[in-house]
Amino acid sequence: MRRACLAMLVCVLAVPAGARAAKDPVLTTLSQLESRGGTIGADAQGWRDEYKTAKVAARKLRGTPQANMRGVLANLTSLAKRHLLGSRAYPAFLILQRNLEWFYDDRRAAPANATRTTFEGSEVIFQFYTGYGWQLQPLANFGRLNGLLKLRKPAAGRLEKFADDLLATGVQRRGSLAFEYYFPWSGGKPGWISGMATATGMQAFGNLGKRDGDTRYTNAARSMIGVFKAQPPWGVTVQGQAGPSFLLYSQSPSVLVGNGFAQALIGLDNYGAATGDPDAAALVDAALAEAKRLLPLYDTGAWSLYDRSPTKPGVESDLSYHQLFEGFLEILCTKFGEPFCGEADNFARYEKEPVAITSVATKILKKRKRIVASFLLSKRGSIRVTLERDGSVVRAWSGGMLRGRHTLTWTLPPKGDYELVVNATSLNGIASEASYITTL
Repeated sequence: MRRACLAMLVCVLAVPAGARAAKDPVLTTLSQLESRGGTIGADAQGWRDEYKTAKVAARKLRGTPQANMRGVLANLTSLAKRHLLGSRAYPAFLILQRNLEWFYDDRRAAPANATRTTFEGSEVIFQFYTGYGWQLQPLANFGRLNGLLKLRKPAAGRLEKFADDLLATGVQRRGSLAFEYYFPWSGGKPGWISGMATATGMQAFGNLGKRDGDTRYTNAARSMIGVFKAQPPWGVTVQGQAGPSFLLYSQSPSVLVGNGFAQALIGLDNYGAATGDPDAAALVDAALAEAKRLLPLYDTGAWSLYDRSPTKPGVESDLSYHQLFEGFLEILCTKFGEPFCGEADNFARYEKEPVAITSVATKILKKRKRIVASFLLSKRGSIRVTLERDGSVVRAWSGGMLRGRHTLTWTLPPKGDYELVVNATSLNGIASEASYITTL
């Protein structure tokens, strides 16, 4: 009732529809959809009402609920300005509806970032992203569908209902079925895709179609393969020295995420095994050569890298991503053998090893009255560095550090004998220590 009254009030006070549409790209898109008539025209009329209510909500709400509603509206506007909203109206307005339901209808507070939930009537997973509200999460949804496929006796129609709800959120992306993310990420605007999520979805739909003998799902899976034949930003394939690799984020062609490439390769291979699709087999064969060359480069000798560019290493994985990467390498080992077996063993061993602390030293800058502490870390961890005299700490620093050489500069203490002590705790809780004696 509240939404209906608000919509009527907006209609009474608003400027003419033509002027509104001219100023608002979302309304322009909705007018175009309404002009088509039929089901899409009727849907667009409903979306218009939801959009008007959301504009009111963005004014009336306060704090984080207001900020997130504004973020959702900004994403809609971004799609509309780039002439993408018309072909993505259903998933985009479904996101708007879920945020209205949560923040405005139910007046609920913003949850912690990365919280996941479902809404009544569907098992489709939404994930909360601070500033952008509740968003569709394709990877989480395809992971759930794959998980449900392992149930011995799922409720009749449960998997099909879930799969159909997911298919309704798919869009055409340069001739391929795609499941997009509708918020900014990694430098990309709303409407990007993930190779990892796409391959996981192909595996899920392919296996469901095989289980049910229903070509709707196998055809859907097959129609997703085009994103692996296209370059970014519309596709996820980049050419490496030995063959193609697959991006985690279509908008970031220079960010090669190791676990994302590994899982995409696994998903494509599983899809090909379920369906016998020769295109998938050809893609896997071509990418496998690059995976054998590229994935060992994520091994630092002490830990794993999360990402790298085509020419240089990126940042190290946190513990969860390191273990995820290790699990994918174990699967690749089972499927394809070396070098993945050796890399999986290395990653497992690194979890039992401490941070190696070497090259501990000090340098005195007399004119500046400073002392510089330096040391080398084999991998990331929590670090505490102290300068001690007779067991008492006279200078100290603590925080997280990545692998590599580090320096800390302090004011020069009085003359005497000092011990520089570097303590490290690895991501999985193993402690190590190194020290250096210096005389001032």
